[in-house]
Amino acid sequence: MKMKIALLICLVALPIHIQAQVLPPGGGNSGGTTDSAPPPSSQPKQQSTLGNELPSFDSGSETVTWDGKMWSVTNTRMSRARLEKYLASPPADEAEDQAYRDILEEITKLLSPGRGANVPGAVALLPAAASHPIDAKLCDTLANAIFGVWLAQRNTAGLAATNHAMDNRIRNENFLNRNDRGTPLQNRILKNGETTQETRETMALARDAAKLVELEAKIKANELAIGVNITAAKLEFQAIILQFAMQRRFEHVVLACRFYRHIFSNDPSGMIEIKEGSTAEQMFADSLGTSPTISALDAFANEMIRDVDEAIVAFEYLLERGDLASASQRISEALMIGEYLPRVRRVPAAKKFAVLDFTRDGHQLVSAMEMKDYTLAAELVQKLRGLAKDFDYSKPQAAIETARTVSDMHLNKAKVAAMQGDQKSSTEALTQAAELWPTNPKLREFTNMIGSNADIKTQAAIDLDRLLSQRNYRQIYNDQGRYLASVLDDPARQEILKKVLTDVNKVNLNIAAANSQSQNSNSAGAWEIIEKAYEEFPEDPEVARLRSDLSVKASEFVGALQRARQCEDRHQTGSALAWYLKAKSQYPQSDYARQGLNRLVEQLAQNP
Repeated sequence: MKMKIALLICLVALPIHIQAQVLPPGGGNSGGTTDSAPPPSSQPKQQSTLGNELPSFDSGSETVTWDGKMWSVTNTRMSRARLEKYLASPPADEAEDQAYRDILEEITKLLSPGRGANVPGAVALLPAAASHPIDAKLCDTLANAIFGVWLAQRNTAGLAATNHAMDNRIRNENFLNRNDRGTPLQNRILKNGETTQETRETMALARDAAKLVELEAKIKANELAIGVNITAAKLEFQAIILQFAMQRRFEHVVLACRFYRHIFSNDPSGMIEIKEGSTAEQMFADSLGTSPTISALDAFANEMIRDVDEAIVAFEYLLERGDLASASQRISEALMIGEYLPRVRRVPAAKKFAVLDFTRDGHQLVSAMEMKDYTLAAELVQKLRGLAKDFDYSKPQAAIETARTVSDMHLNKAKVAAMQGDQKSSTEALTQAAELWPTNPKLREFTNMIGSNADIKTQAAIDLDRLLSQRNYRQIYNDQGRYLASVLDDPARQEILKKVLTDVNKVNLNIAAANSQSQNSNSAGAWEIIEKAYEEFPEDPEVARLRSDLSVKASEFVGALQRARQCEDRHQTGSALAWYLKAKSQYPQSDYARQGLNRLVEQLAQNP
């Protein structure tokens, strides 16, 4: 499975290096290139935009390294959101989905060479397949590509017929031996007696030679146009096949490869046009053991389909055994590779919901560990151990126990210092204990003990300083009456407390506005409100929690903004504009999308 993921990543990166839609030199200038070389300063910028290397997949850690950055394949926010969306969606209607698959199977049979291929009949079924929502009109795209090839072949046939006619004219007409009929200029020269018969014949031969050269030049130009048309049609069709592979539409890859064999029957090798000696060519040689061909892509797509089917079978067996951790990994891998394949789409809802509950608890465990809420984390570890027999609890359990032990050690140190009257050491130890485990129940017991034995005002000031050092502003807000009384004679603390209360009030207003937007089914607007609050108050737990929840609900909008920002950072203005427009179409009032569009428009205006 990991090798399949690596090959799939290579296919996604392939269009960066492939020579698709590029005609060979001499085939005409489309206006996008010139004969002059670009200035040296622009070359490094172009290289850094797309990266200086192809993605490198590490099967041990399931990470991809590209352009100096490391990405997790199956454990990113977008992959988790996509998995949760899949697990929470109902299974595909089996009858409707099977009707669609039957059409694809019939097209494959019509293209089978063993039973006599019927290419027109197969093309006629493509619109029927495209009428199903799961197809996303990809069969229409394939039909249009085939139609474009047929038009190119028809144009090529016309040019060949023209060449044949001109060649016959050259053979049938003896230009250089005809009797000259004379021209007005020649007749005038003869009348004036300024030339001879020999001169007239020489001029006639020169005129016929010029016509012969002109005809031969037209033949050569037509021959070049024939080669360009065939090459362009082939490259365009190959690009469609690679696009299907990038979209993980492996059934369409198989269909397109079969159509390619029939339409381009004069290309027995089926070699994919990739720059010779490039990194992409070396990548395929290392991964597949050979240069990429149509047959290799066909076999790769069929192998992917089989591999996804086996992954779903393994998922179902693991689920029956109660191995939810392994089952969630298998369904995640199958989804990443073959999201649109029938075995993935038809998984029953009950099985998906079992994995959904497990993954949600796992994500909550990660959040609890990040927020150092080890009480909740310990409860979740026990719950996950009960849900999944194969859950690896050793790492979170060790982290929880370590934090508890060290926090208790600091707390004991604070108690000893307080008994000795060392207020400074006690406060420092208490602060360290709270930083390690803010929700430690013994911490509250200790503070209560100090409050009963010391001045309430002094203790409140100590607690205030501790919470400020922890940046636990929400706790200060919740107990604001106690802390307001403790700083009546302390102007410096009064200003700090006033700012804290003002900020938390502002955060609460944002949270209320976001909840209102979310209740009105405007997840994108709610996320944008919380995201702005998070930029200003990243450490507020309520903001962090709500931001995490809304990122899942508005995953498409958030993903479009992130892709737009990435493209903008890489100076890919066109792609950035497209992603900002997509985000704006999902939430027209988006400030982030509007600001991004304004920035790009200003850049284009300054650098047209």
